[in-house]
Amino acid sequence: MRAETGGLIVGVDGSAQADVALQWALREAARRETTLVAVYAWVQSWDDGTRGIHHDDAEEVFAAKQTYVESLIDAAVQRSREAGHDVGDPERVTARQVHGWPAEVLLELGKELDVQMVVVGRSGLGRFGRFLLGSVSSAVVQHAHVPVTVVAHEGAPVPPPETHGAGPDNADGATAPEDTAPRVVVGVDGSDLSIGALREGAAAAERLGGVLQPVYCWQLTTISPLPEAWGWIPPVEDYDAWARTRLLDTVSGAHLDLPADRVRPVVVHAPPSPGLLGVAEGAERIVVGARGLGGFERLVLGSVSRQVLEAAPCPVTVVRG
Repeated sequence: MRAETGGLIVGVDGSAQADVALQWALREAARRETTLVAVYAWVQSWDDGTRGIHHDDAEEVFAAKQTYVESLIDAAVQRSREAGHDVGDPERVTARQVHGWPAEVLLELGKELDVQMVVVGRSGLGRFGRFLLGSVSSAVVQHAHVPVTVVAHEGAPVPPPETHGAGPDNADGATAPEDTAPRVVVGVDGSDLSIGALREGAAAAERLGGVLQPVYCWQLTTISPLPEAWGWIPPVEDYDAWARTRLLDTVSGAHLDLPADRVRPVVVHAPPSPGLLGVAEGAERIVVGARGLGGFERLVLGSVSRQVLEAAPCPVTVVRG
């Protein structure tokens, strides 16, 4: 096994959530043909006995931790292959044990290795399992300098999305087509971060051999008043047309390296989070910007991004500027 810069990094801790994240990271690294570093960050606990890390036999403690993370990788590789997934060359996967707080370790090591992406489970072995987004994953998403993918355990409870108004339509007004191609759904609001999310999503769709679904969710309260509509209320169809134009302009401005027939813009008359989650049902991945066009620029993670992270049944990639 060898560690190289420029690959992926995934946090592991022996939890079911982390195991699912590790298996996802193995597949993603194989698709990218890059390296993967599985990191077990730990601090001294009663499970380690009375020996401190500065004791004469500390090397034995470190060696035991290293063996543990290697066993997690071996088990994940085996389970993935039994499920029929391609996990690539095991020599591309490296085990690391690091003494330190998990979020800090992942962030610092991610910078040191200049990784393309950090992968974490939605929650780990923390005390408060009732929180859908764990403290480690939350901290990593908020402070990472690269895209972060949060992977939910398949058995995790997911609140059903609420829908309001019209259902999803594609940008030319017809019902969004259904097929068996893998879908990558991207939240779009016209911000610079949503353009970055589009490019990240297009690259993911290309690797999957699937399609990209840029989604623009709109409400009267979020786009009112329309340009040149001061003093009167236009029909709903005008708002919908404006939303479609904004979505298509944003997609065009992203200059995506993906064939046009694999880009399927969708407009939804609904609040952003439930609208996006509704379209993403059955998708391979959701991609969102860390923050959108909301009024709180000081926030590191926007409310829509956080709601999607906490409720999505599929992996969610958060893109930063």
